[in-house]
Amino acid sequence: MLPEKSSPASNRILSLFRTVDRQSLLWIATSSIAIGILLFCVPLYSIQIFDRVLTSRSLDTLLLLTAIVILTLSSMAALDAMRTRIMIRMANRYVVNKRRLIFDAALNDSSRRAEPNSQSLRDLQTVHQFLATPPGIIAFFDLPFSLVFLAAVYALHPLLGFALLTGIVILLAFTVAGEWLTAHHFRANNDSAIRAQRFSDGAMANAEVVDSMGMGDAIYAQWSDKYDLALTQFSKAGDRSAIIAASARWVRLILAVMVTAIGAWLVLKDELTIGAMVAANILVARSLSPLESIIGSWRSFASATAAHERVISVLSQCVRIDIGIRLPVPLGLLSIERLVYRPPGMDLPTIKGINLQIPPGSLVGLIGPSGAGKSTLAKLICGIWKPITGSVRLDGADVYTWSRTDWGLYCGYLPQEVELFSGTIRENIARFREAEDSDITAAAIAADVHELILQLPLGYDTHIGYGGAVLSGGQRQRIALARALFGNPKLIVLDEPNANLDAEGEEALKRSVRRIQQAGVTVIVITHRQSLLAAADLLAVMVEGQLRHFGPRVDVLRQLQLANQAKGNRSDQ
Repeated sequence: MLPEKSSPASNRILSLFRTVDRQSLLWIATSSIAIGILLFCVPLYSIQIFDRVLTSRSLDTLLLLTAIVILTLSSMAALDAMRTRIMIRMANRYVVNKRRLIFDAALNDSSRRAEPNSQSLRDLQTVHQFLATPPGIIAFFDLPFSLVFLAAVYALHPLLGFALLTGIVILLAFTVAGEWLTAHHFRANNDSAIRAQRFSDGAMANAEVVDSMGMGDAIYAQWSDKYDLALTQFSKAGDRSAIIAASARWVRLILAVMVTAIGAWLVLKDELTIGAMVAANILVARSLSPLESIIGSWRSFASATAAHERVISVLSQCVRIDIGIRLPVPLGLLSIERLVYRPPGMDLPTIKGINLQIPPGSLVGLIGPSGAGKSTLAKLICGIWKPITGSVRLDGADVYTWSRTDWGLYCGYLPQEVELFSGTIRENIARFREAEDSDITAAAIAADVHELILQLPLGYDTHIGYGGAVLSGGQRQRIALARALFGNPKLIVLDEPNANLDAEGEEALKRSVRRIQQAGVTVIVITHRQSLLAAADLLAVMVEGQLRHFGPRVDVLRQLQLANQAKGNRSDQ
């Protein structure tokens, strides 16, 4: 989300500059100073041509001065090209230095809110484009030279200097007015556009549902309303920005005319030479150019700084702190202590003080009515979400602070909503890591899906498309199970693993569960079907975010049966 109150433009640009490579900024500033100094060659050349060459009619002086100016301008062009190259590499380093943190933060934020949020990655690209685009950002470095050029014009004649000072003050007023009149609307436009984009992303991800149930018109109306709000804010900001930019150009042109008129008047009074008058016009144009560039690029500046603030906000809220040391391979002892969790934006917790200890190698069935918090508990056990209070520990180590890369070696997770990635079956099972063929096929065999994969056109090298689109729901679920079993997991969490399976697939799942149970892996299975619970060592029952029963399967089933009988007797009475 965007901050409710935006900081001043100077603070926002300084905040952005603090995050980039300081050495690159120093080189850009140094080259900008050199370019600013070299720019004096043109007005000086004009003075010499009009005031000396034309009066002396010296061809040798003309050729010499022209050669010097060409050499100077060539050096300036080389410096300008170098400055642009430095800017591009500075922008690239900004991305390289931040992309992992932002990617992790975006993943963490998406999982924490249970909805995809790739806006931070788009914001990273927005900032990169601004930093790598010369006109907008270079204007900030060239702006101090406006005062240097102003001093040079004053040296030519105070009246011309006063005219230029008036123009600078007016353009500065336009710049401040642009910030005051458009910043809120530009930021509101960004916010509305982000909401519309997220809504459309959700619609495209569920295109089958939208199309099959004729929801297209209703979904379009919702998206259109959100997008219209973004367009309204954009129009307000754009209209005001266009007026300010046009006014700034008008001021610059009028000032050029006035400087020419004043210069001509001074020439007629013999207080100024023709060469000085031409030089003054050149210096005035160069002095106003940075201000006009800033006003013209204000929209990209506002977008970039707003994107930077969102990036900083996501990083500050969602960065996961790992324990920073590689832990030994766990045995599989799972401990849950005083666990409480409340989803973002909700007032009441959905997990309420759960205490639980599961011995290594146990097969635990987790059951309960819909909305009891089973899937939430599964995500907390896998370290996806951070609890409000309490902890989940595997062999004594907090699963949330466990290094994610190391944690992936020991944890297998099959979510309720199965998601595969665009790529091959081989890549999906191997979790897109470099892996031996034997390890990949071993996971598939453990999931009892090896034969199914071999029947596909290209076997393990079959491309499954976006989200596994070429596969059936049952095939996706079984391949996702192989992904969960890949490697050497010590803890496996299966959330409704048989939701999309037919009878054959469910039998294969039972064989897989028995196989990993015999291997001494701690397994937690969330299911509504009793058939999967037959081999469970322990049974846990959740109701309204609390653990009502936990213990050996036979004992818990007896307790549930007695509770149901007691409920039936009360209803009969």
